[in-house]
Amino acid sequence: MRVFYICQRVPYPPDRGDKITTFNEIRHLAKSHEVHVFCLADGEQDLANTGKLKDYNVASVTAVPFTGIGTKLRALLALFLGGSLSVAAFNMKQLHNAIKQRFVESRPDVMIVYSCNVAQYAAHFPQVPRIMQFADLDSLKFGQYADRSGLILSWVYQLEQRRLLAYERHIADTFTHSLVCTDVERRDFERLIPGRPVTLVANGVDLEYFHPMGQAKRPASIVFTGVMDYLPNIDAVQWFCSDIFPLVKREIPDATFVICGSRPVPAVMLLAQTPGVTVTGRVPDTRPYMDSAQVFVAPLRMARGIQNKVLEALAMGLPCVSSTAAWRGTVIPSGDGIVATDEPQEFASCIIQLLVDHDYREQMALKARQSAEKFYTWDAQMQRLDQVIEAAVIP
Repeated sequence: MRVFYICQRVPYPPDRGDKITTFNEIRHLAKSHEVHVFCLADGEQDLANTGKLKDYNVASVTAVPFTGIGTKLRALLALFLGGSLSVAAFNMKQLHNAIKQRFVESRPDVMIVYSCNVAQYAAHFPQVPRIMQFADLDSLKFGQYADRSGLILSWVYQLEQRRLLAYERHIADTFTHSLVCTDVERRDFERLIPGRPVTLVANGVDLEYFHPMGQAKRPASIVFTGVMDYLPNIDAVQWFCSDIFPLVKREIPDATFVICGSRPVPAVMLLAQTPGVTVTGRVPDTRPYMDSAQVFVAPLRMARGIQNKVLEALAMGLPCVSSTAAWRGTVIPSGDGIVATDEPQEFASCIIQLLVDHDYREQMALKARQSAEKFYTWDAQMQRLDQVIEAAVIP
């Protein structure tokens, strides 16, 4: 079967949420199908990453570089002309033309699109089955942004929420099938876009790559991982440092907090001035930072879908304290390696208990790994994807 797979970023290296999913799906599909990948590259330097996909039997990769300036200008224009700002930001004529040309040369049996921002590139081809992988409904994410922004930004985010929801409904109406990644997202989809076919295909975690490595644990150590120019991650570490970490330090003065992730914005770098807080910036491998920590935190107040950072921490055998929004993206029962709360004092108390009670921490570490193994193998999720593709191509 010939598959056109369209995504918004080069799916390599798999070092952030959407790239983790797209890489693993493409790797799986390329084992049995002729897969052609179309995506946008984060500048010219990102184009070098496309060659890595050939190691996984990908037939071809077409990537078009785009810049932050052009993205912002297209979004600004859409603000006044109408339409979703997000969709306009990712609108590159060169990629449209490349997909159209490849379609004429070798018509696919199915098209798979990851992220509604790039569904526009499959809009030209209603004659073939098209599967839209929303993962989560981005329109609801902008509603969360609006709730935590100032007056002007809140207005922009509310506008984008309305426009993007209208676009998501249009995609669901015109594509063959839709996918989401959590049961929460499925319920939201069925509420906001009733009557359209939708299937849950969750994320997984590479259990061979992410596993306890046996490093000595640093006493009273806490860690967070994530791309640090992403608004939900920025909000998470700011809230943790202002409202939660001081409560931990009051009980455990030697407690430390490591913010491990690429592209930290100035607001995140400023947190390094807080006693006990370290901001690493980009690191070649996050696993040593998790393996040497005693507790992982996911204080995300703006969270949709599955948090890959949580799955990776659990696979590393790292007990997690999470916001309820991040926890609800999983199917893991509370207490099985992860505990969730949104109240700062309770959040801090959960961390303190894990830091001071060795036996409890070890029990939670064991349960964390077991939960990852039980619920989040990639093979199980890819079987669901295969079933959706087969049903779409052979109705």
